[in-house]
Amino acid sequence: MPALEFRPLSDRVGAEILGLDLSQPFDTPTTAALRDAYARHHLLLVRGQPCTAADQARFARLFGEVELRERNRIQAMEPDAQHVSNVRADGVFGRGDLDFHLDQLFQPMPLKALILAAIEVPEAGGDTVFADATAVPALLPAALRAEAEAATCRHAYTFAGSLADDWNVTDAATTTLSQLQPMLWPVPGSADRALWVNKLTTVEVLGRSAEEGRGMMAAVRAPLYDEAIQYRHHWQAGDLVLWNNRTLQHARTPFDETQPRTLRRTPIN
Repeated sequence: MPALEFRPLSDRVGAEILGLDLSQPFDTPTTAALRDAYARHHLLLVRGQPCTAADQARFARLFGEVELRERNRIQAMEPDAQHVSNVRADGVFGRGDLDFHLDQLFQPMPLKALILAAIEVPEAGGDTVFADATAVPALLPAALRAEAEAATCRHAYTFAGSLADDWNVTDAATTTLSQLQPMLWPVPGSADRALWVNKLTTVEVLGRSAEEGRGMMAAVRAPLYDEAIQYRHHWQAGDLVLWNNRTLQHARTPFDETQPRTLRRTPIN
C-alpha cells in the first residue's frame, strides 16, 4: 500500500485515513501505522469505500478479536459473516435520539472498540457524535472529581417500565445483566481516566441514595456536551468508522424514521 495520511477530524477526537484500500491485505508497515494512529486519535474514518463484511472484519481484526452481537445475543463471528443491521444499527433503540454512552458497561469489561460501516443513510439527521470521555475529569470541579475518582457505579441491562417508555424500547432483553465499574476508569498505560457513566444503563452510585446518585451522575456527565471535546460525524454511504469504546462516548441524533439508516456493526474485544 502507499504511505498513509491521517487528517485530524477535530481538536480532540478522530482522524480520516487517506490512501488506505480496505479491499487489500494490510502489510506490516500499514498495520503499524493504523494501530499507532488509532492509539493517538481514538477514532479512525475511511470514506467512500463500500466494503464487504469480510473486508470490514479483516480491518477489525487489526485491533482485537471480532465478535458479533446481534440485538441481545453475543456470539462468535466467522471471518466472512455478515451483520447488516436493519434496526438502525443501535440494537433495541429504534427511534429518536440516543444520548451519550459506552456499549456494554454491564459486562465485566465493555467492548474494546466498535466499527460502523454506512450502507444506507437518511438525507438528514442520524449523525453520530463522539465525546472524549478522558477529557471529562479535567472539566469537573476539583471536589467533584475527587469524589468521582473514588466512586463505583452499578450498570444494568434491563429495560422495563419507565426506562422502556423514556427510551422507546420495543425489543428488550429478558435477562438482566449487572456489573460494578469505577466511575472514572483508569486507562491502561496512561495517567488518563475515562468517564464510565451512561444515562440509561448506569443505575446507581454505590453508597449514595438514589437521589444523590442521580445528581452526581448528571453532574459528571455534563462535560460530555461540551463541543470542544466532541467530533460529530455526518454519515455518507461508504463511510467506515472505528472508535475506542472505552475512551469515547457516542450519541445519535434524531432522523426521519421513514428513511433507511442501515449500518453494518462490528464489535471488537
